[in-house]
Amino acid sequence: MTAVLAFALSLGLPRVAAAQDAPTAAAPTSAPAAEISASASSSTSPSAAAEAAVSGAPSPDVTPTSKLPAAAEDPTMRKIEHHYRNGVVLGVAPGVGFAGSSGYPNDAKFIGNPDFFSSSPLLVGSSTTIFLQGAFTDYVSFGPMVNIATFENDKWRSTGWAIGFRADAFPLVDLFPTLANMSAYLQAGFGTTELRAKGPYPTADGSQSFLGGGLHHEFRAFRLLGGHAAFGPYVEYDAIFSKPAERHWLTVGLRLAWYGGAVTADKR
Repeated sequence: MTAVLAFALSLGLPRVAAAQDAPTAAAPTSAPAAEISASASSSTSPSAAAEAAVSGAPSPDVTPTSKLPAAAEDPTMRKIEHHYRNGVVLGVAPGVGFAGSSGYPNDAKFIGNPDFFSSSPLLVGSSTTIFLQGAFTDYVSFGPMVNIATFENDKWRSTGWAIGFRADAFPLVDLFPTLANMSAYLQAGFGTTELRAKGPYPTADGSQSFLGGGLHHEFRAFRLLGGHAAFGPYVEYDAIFSKPAERHWLTVGLRLAWYGGAVTADKR
């Protein structure tokens, strides 16, 4: 009996040992599955990123908006700063002038006939320009203008007027700030003139082109009606051309202007 039990135990012990050793041998086979599970959990699916964004938690694959680079500013959308001039420009420029005029009566029968030609000596008088412009930048003002000028002496009298457009340019705003208010300007349009000798003589007259230009420097005076007033000297040359008659004159005077817009100089 004892021998039978010993034989049975000798047969069962190896099987029990094998059963006890089986989990240990199978354990390494579960490692790849664990690695795959860890790899899957480390990747972020689109739905998980969306859920994270909704919940407020930052997704590792999404850059926060606050860290995105700022968009480049469109230069065409930048606001223009006016340091010296802005808004509507209303002005008048009276002055003393010196003129010369010549021509024929405005009649085809007399044009070119020396018997009807008139020519004045140097005449003294006045010339006044009224202008309404817009100061689009510190550099340019543009708008319509009207000029009226009369010159005479004891024997001759020259009258005339012109209407057109005036452009003022201030090219030294950045180059020489001390001369930021120095301007060169041009005037062009339609003009008419008449030269009359005192006595029984024919009148020379004509209407056609007007052209002028000059220089002026303005000084800021004081604030006025939301803008500011300015004044300064000017020198100007003008001419009226037509087939029968023409006139040329030089004027020196004082330019007065009101700028209706606010500028940074108002804050100083």
